[in-house]
Amino acid sequence: MSSTGAFDPNVFYGALLIGLVLSAVLFGVSTVQVYIYHGRFPDDRVRLKALVAFLWLMEGAHLGMITNLAYTWMVTDFGQPELMLGRIPRSLSGTIIVTSVISVTVQGFFSYRIYALSRSWLATVFSYSITLVRLGLGTSIFALSLTAPSLAAFNAQYQWLLITLWSLTAAGDITITLALVYLLWRQRSKVMSHTTQLLDKVIKWTVETGVTTSLFTTLMLICFHTMPDNLVWMAFFFIEARLFVNSLLAALNSRTVLRELHQQSGSGNQSATQDGGANLNGAVGMLSFKRQSPTTAISVDVHSHLDLDDSDGNWSRSGSNLKGAVTW
Repeated sequence: MSSTGAFDPNVFYGALLIGLVLSAVLFGVSTVQVYIYHGRFPDDRVRLKALVAFLWLMEGAHLGMITNLAYTWMVTDFGQPELMLGRIPRSLSGTIIVTSVISVTVQGFFSYRIYALSRSWLATVFSYSITLVRLGLGTSIFALSLTAPSLAAFNAQYQWLLITLWSLTAAGDITITLALVYLLWRQRSKVMSHTTQLLDKVIKWTVETGVTTSLFTTLMLICFHTMPDNLVWMAFFFIEARLFVNSLLAALNSRTVLRELHQQSGSGNQSATQDGGANLNGAVGMLSFKRQSPTTAISVDVHSHLDLDDSDGNWSRSGSNLKGAVTW
């Protein structure tokens, strides 16, 4: 945008408006998911409930910041489009750090699932390393944006930081997705047929959520790199945090569907110990019933036993372990 006469509101105001509306809609979706989560899983561990509450509050703060940003540029500075590339509003800087915290928290959550499935630190440390580097880059970008003379100057000087940040985000999503799919696929030959069906469902959902967030981040990166003189990329940026939170909430709430599938396929084959109620943490932590005792276990007898020791979330069948990936 070299002058007011060259200003195209479609790629500035239009991009902001579309991004804001879609972000608000997805915040509504995540709010409904939070409500469903608390209704379906009142006995989940406190720290898991705290994680859900924390992410929802961060999403609310994020929505407030982008609303303030859109109001500033579209109302307060109306008629002065050159100000959109002027000094960076504090609300935009705040959005950067909040988005980083949300994405890092969600990726850290899914990275823990890798460890819970494999009990190996190699893939987990690699995944956590990408996550921590991403947090460091996000914090650095936030600090630099507070002192930058203008958005245009910031993009010109620190474009490589933003590209690196979003590249690591996409790489982290792909790494986590591939690791989880590999670990789950490796377990298919070690479990009974009805459990294989559950694993296939979990693998499908893992691929869908991982591909969605990584592809979306890649599209944002492409828009930023090819169209640095407009704000089309910012519409994607407004929505990015929503996709991360909704992917985590969908993973938690889908446990109900998997539990029903498990009950249908394994009806008549379950026997619970006297220590607890119905309590089963399945593959990738998707199956989780009420927690009433730290020593609750379930045994499924189908020519062999499928045992879950709730103290460490391990499944075992004939000496083969299928670890629960979310045993918070």
